Amino acid sequence: MIRFDRIPIHTTTAENGQIVPYLEIAGEDEPIECLFTLGDKYGLIARANLHTLRGAPKTGKSAAGLALIAAALKGEFIGIKANRDNLAVLWIDTEQDKNTLRQKARAVLDMAGLDAQPEALKVVTLRGYGSPADALAVTLQAIEENAADFVFLDGVVDLCQAFNDEEQSREVVRRLEAHAEQYGAAILGLIHTNKKDDEARGHLGAIMQQKSAEIYQVNKAEGESIANVTQPFSRFAPVPGFSFAFADDFKITTAADAQQKANNEALERMRSTFATLFNDAKKLSKGELKAAYKSAQGCQDRTAEKEIKAAVEADVLQKTQEGRNVYYTYLFPELPDIAEDDDDII
Repeated sequence: MIRFDRIPIHTTTAENGQIVPYLEIAGEDEPIECLFTLGDKYGLIARANLHTLRGAPKTGKSAAGLALIAAALKGEFIGIKANRDNLAVLWIDTEQDKNTLRQKARAVLDMAGLDAQPEALKVVTLRGYGSPADALAVTLQAIEENAADFVFLDGVVDLCQAFNDEEQSREVVRRLEAHAEQYGAAILGLIHTNKKDDEARGHLGAIMQQKSAEIYQVNKAEGESIANVTQPFSRFAPVPGFSFAFADDFKITTAADAQQKANNEALERMRSTFATLFNDAKKLSKGELKAAYKSAQGCQDRTAEKEIKAAVEADVLQKTQEGRNVYYTYLFPELPDIAEDDDDII
């Protein structure tokens, strides 16, 4: 016998006042919308989802977020393309003082080719703003007020009273996740990793990772200027790694441009170094050049020979053989001063 009185009515409010959100399996699927594309192929930062950006201190986590903001405002930046025009961006920072944050924001505008702050970008500064509960409330209010497509949350930990308290951490993440779903925002939360591994720090970090649709990891070797971004986890199609480099005044550039700049600077240093050795001679024998280089640089034979060889390969020096002797000529001599009214020069 069929008990019709026991068939659930999905739209009926339960005794406690809640409506159970049953899923209609036959309903129409909504495609996953990614805000950005990498390399014209790979989608990243899915709308209506929470995402984690993690890494050790001073590795370029914030810079990775700024690169995405620049891409959203400009349409394309360092190979990352916005999937539609006029993406609304909400940038919430909990760590920087206002002066530093303004400098970073100006750098973003410069990278995006803008002279003034557009309506599509809103920046919120929460450093020293009341309690973590207050900062969380303002964060959620800003998401509600702006209906932003992309929310860059630089400093999730400052929204939680105790990031190692599981209950508090779970509540913070739950509310962020709910706002991402309700307002169709892609929220990218920045969080530090443990010193011993690359896992996000504390219960807050662990729960952020569990609830994130995508996790991005930023690494940078100490003393290096290039940061590498990888995607350890994605609920969707994986994204390959990409790199960027740090320029002056909080600006970011491509790793290729940074390498080219470093190569050019190294070439100029090489030219300057060898130019001084040829001040009194147009050409030097191998022994003379090696002795002059050692004296100027205070190095050993092996280093001098290595640098002379590199200068030849870089076309800074020309190497010629005259009988049994080897000579070197500097290829960038200073040109003589030429008077503007010198009519004898054709």
